[in-house]
Amino acid sequence: MAGALGGLFWLDRFQVFQLMLSRPIVAAPVIGWALGDPLSGFASGLLYEVLWLERPPIGGYIPPDSTLASVATAAVSALAKSQSPAPLTAVVFVSFLCLFPVAFVGARLDFFLRSGLGKLARSAEQSLLNGSGIPVSKYLAGGLLLGFVCSFVVLFPVILVGDILVSSLLERCSAPVVRSFELSYYAVPLVGVAELMEGLREKRYIILFTVGLILALGVGFILGF
Repeated sequence: MAGALGGLFWLDRFQVFQLMLSRPIVAAPVIGWALGDPLSGFASGLLYEVLWLERPPIGGYIPPDSTLASVATAAVSALAKSQSPAPLTAVVFVSFLCLFPVAFVGARLDFFLRSGLGKLARSAEQSLLNGSGIPVSKYLAGGLLLGFVCSFVVLFPVILVGDILVSSLLERCSAPVVRSFELSYYAVPLVGVAELMEGLREKRYIILFTVGLILALGVGFILGF
């Protein structure tokens, strides 16, 4: 289920609607809710949202894929938390450490998909010029299917392996180590906030900093910390 939902959210990045549903702070809580643990999803989404708040995909720049990474982290956190007595923030932080590289895999997948969509667009254009009778809607549907399949093929095995890995790590960690994971969770948003503070002289950075601060305070209030 998480892989399928994640595939749909991934389409929102640049293929369908672009309603910001692919943002980590939106997609991750929905994944957590679908798996019965919305707090794990929200806590996961917050980490990626604050880290990538300043890196929109403008022009030819393809940033690390926070959507795939946050969806995978939310799913693994929710699954691992149901099997572990460890605190929520410890589970989410370990999941974040294990699945952070998915963001860079997603960036490569994004590049691959854009190349594939470019080929489909050229095929559709050639079909119209030749009058072959193949409707453009079929090429559009093919592009959407390609995007969904690409993201699902990545997410499904990553979530399965990630759940096993995170659950095993938490099971083998001593109480002091788990406690350190629990506290380390809060260091990640601070990294994002510190980066935003470098440009506080510009209005847009002030806005981004305020949004990040509100998100951090909000999750702390909701989680009761």
